[in-house]
Amino acid sequence: MTNPQQNPRAPAIRLIFEYEGDSVRLVSQQPVDMAIRGVDTGVESRPGDFVETRDDGGQRLARVPAPGAFRESAEVFPENHAEPITRVDVEARGAFTVVVPAPAEAAEVAVVRVAPPGPGAPPGGPPGPPSEAAQGVDVATFRLDR
Repeated sequence: MTNPQQNPRAPAIRLIFEYEGDSVRLVSQQPVDMAIRGVDTGVESRPGDFVETRDDGGQRLARVPAPGAFRESAEVFPENHAEPITRVDVEARGAFTVVVPAPAEAAEVAVVRVAPPGPGAPPGGPPGPPSEAAQGVDVATFRLDR
């Protein structure tokens, strides 16, 4: 039996991104020693925003969700506390942090947006033909500092 405290953790990197409109910048890369939850190493895509680690050939090694990374609305608090808080659309601008696995072969990271499947996909079931499957689009790609 192995002691779980003796198992080395996989290398990881904390990434900090800033964005304004459609422009994304990687502003910080920092190696960290921590466990990462929610890592997807499969090929199945679900809708949302993600950060992927990739090898030199551009092949995905791992994908980590980045829920709520790109905020395009803000809460507005009324002066009168009896009135409800509302949400208004704003220009996409802000920052987000994500921790990704960084194995030795990881050479780059990509911010990826996966759109929902097309209208022909059955609800709650697997997508239909590839043209209807969830499509991933690279928002930005960056080289890792190694």
